Amino acid sequence: MKFGCWVISLDEQCEQTQTLLAALRQQGIDASVFHGVDGRQGLPPLQGREKINKSQSILRHQQMLTSSQVGCYLSHYRVIKKAYDEGYDRICILEDDAILEDKFGEGVNRLIDLPEEYEMTRLMALKIRKRKVIKPLFDDCNSHDLVRPERGWCGAQGYILSRPGMKKILDNGGDLFEPIDKLYDHFFEFDLKLYGVEPHLLYEQREESNIKKTPPSKPYMGIVLKIGFHLYKGFRSLKRHLYLNRFRNEFYPTSKPKGRPGRTERMK
Repeated sequence: MKFGCWVISLDEQCEQTQTLLAALRQQGIDASVFHGVDGRQGLPPLQGREKINKSQSILRHQQMLTSSQVGCYLSHYRVIKKAYDEGYDRICILEDDAILEDKFGEGVNRLIDLPEEYEMTRLMALKIRKRKVIKPLFDDCNSHDLVRPERGWCGAQGYILSRPGMKKILDNGGDLFEPIDKLYDHFFEFDLKLYGVEPHLLYEQREESNIKKTPPSKPYMGIVLKIGFHLYKGFRSLKRHLYLNRFRNEFYPTSKPKGRPGRTERMK
């Protein structure tokens, strides 16, 4: 099995990137830096199948992607493409503001040994969601669990992909109309088999990653666009519920975690 780990950063020599690389080495993981796409000064140039879909952005989210959101999206999309093109079977992707928990390295080793049907596993979340506990991640059942959330966890600070998961993201993510973590949150639209770990294996530091996006501003929307937005939102909700019902045994029964599953301050 070919495994790779990348830290996305705009500045390989900055302190937080070097600190994360050192922490990864200490936990037995050899990682490389993937130089992120910089959208801070304007819209970055697109490559290959990449296309900005303005109409979908407005219809689905009532706003356009900012140039820095596009840069963040492309940073993730392109490192996944690089790994897929180079024949990797499993990859771990981290943003440079991640802080590793003590069992991160051991957890990653367990996760990459799972069957490839575990297409994406998020290592932390910004939302506390109902989920189904699948099984213990380690032999000691009181440590960490592999879970299956019924809704998006939000955030793209750290995750693991199998090769089928990479392909699904590449096949469905070439149109840019929402932040990268929203693409992952909408797993039900392209049957991405999405899992997570609780308690989380990493958390984000308070200082923002240097690839973070600036907040967008919502443009004025006429009545037709507003109606279209709410109709499409309802359609997506129906699509999600039909998907969950189709794979009911995989997602249910669900419950919320008894306490906070991680140390990220923004989690709610």
